[in-house]
Amino acid sequence: MAQVDKKIFLALWIFNPFVSAIYLFKNFKQNRRIYPYLFLSFFFGLSFVVSTTGADSERYALQLLQYHRQNISLFEVIGDFYNEEGTKLDIYQPLVTWFISLFTDNVKVLFAFFALVFGYFWFKSLLLIRSHIQIPLKGLVLLTFLFLAFTNPIWLINGVRMWTAVGCFFYGLVVLHLEKDKKGWFYLVLPMFIHFSLIIALVVYILYVIIPYKNKTILFFAAFLFTFFLGELDLDIFRSYFEQAPEFLEKKGSYLNEDYVERVSEAKEQFAFHVILARHLSRYSILAITILMYYYYSRNKRKITDDYFNVIFTLGLFFASFSNLASNIPSGGRFVVLSNLIVLTAFLFLLNQRIRMNRAIKLLLSGSIIFVIIFRIREGLDYIGPFFFIGNPVVNWFVEDITLIDAIKSLL
Repeated sequence: MAQVDKKIFLALWIFNPFVSAIYLFKNFKQNRRIYPYLFLSFFFGLSFVVSTTGADSERYALQLLQYHRQNISLFEVIGDFYNEEGTKLDIYQPLVTWFISLFTDNVKVLFAFFALVFGYFWFKSLLLIRSHIQIPLKGLVLLTFLFLAFTNPIWLINGVRMWTAVGCFFYGLVVLHLEKDKKGWFYLVLPMFIHFSLIIALVVYILYVIIPYKNKTILFFAAFLFTFFLGELDLDIFRSYFEQAPEFLEKKGSYLNEDYVERVSEAKEQFAFHVILARHLSRYSILAITILMYYYYSRNKRKITDDYFNVIFTLGLFFASFSNLASNIPSGGRFVVLSNLIVLTAFLFLLNQRIRMNRAIKLLLSGSIIFVIIFRIREGLDYIGPFFFIGNPVVNWFVEDITLIDAIKSLL
């Protein structure tokens, strides 16, 4: 398989980045250099259609405008961190927004930078995982890899803080466990400055590192099943912890108050059928994948000699047990994305062992994954316009695009 020709790729990217992406992905495994993927990430951010319905991306755009017009100083931005009156615990997004506001109020620049950082962690993780998979990407292997890729996709820069933090943390795990490189610890610590909640993920990982009996997979699997089917948690327990926390952290206890819980519950009830179906299929596909992994692992212990699978499967069970508990708290379900990334990576390494799987199970699992992937792509179309496909870096700099969904509706 040929490597990407730099000059051809760059020429295609300038002409039409979407075409350059097709050229690049044709030989995904052989092209491990990150720079072409950063070019694609930059263009995605440049073309990103900012929400106008009150989503996070709209707030980021308004904050950029505010910083630029009011000439906000760095001391004013920093002064809002970790104080009793302030509500900001995450320094990444405000500092980046402030820095860019020194030069421009153009939201395209802001989201191009956000996408560049997000794309680095997203593509680096996928490239490292792919480099350790020896079998061809086809059938269930390809679907699982796409499921992994779309679990935390780049259009989630709409909520850049949480999802960049998750991508960074996952990359740290990949570096630690696949590359055996201790610099992965840096990427486990860094996310807490992108989104405060990732300090919890770091604590969970440290607990995993220090607990004994990691070779007792059955204990981890039992914990996973128990927490998966566990009922709702008593939120009062968690509120009491926030009452003992420093005042700037107590503000995050609002995630647990009854009004917030009720608002989240009401919002969930308004979801369309296909949204509910996709979420259930995603949840139970992960359950099925986890059960299948344990079944094949317990039957073929001696044959499965892949150290990557053995370690990541146990790690996935541990994180999934935690995220099962956290998902009972409003906004706690965000940790499910992180645990799903780990579980799907473990499943890829199991499939890499060329295991024989029942045909009916493969078809059912494949069908569920396909539906979830289509749903995730449909979600992405809320932030992608026609010029993402037909434009280029020069044209898209001047074009104010609308989402592809809105463009289609306007034609009907």
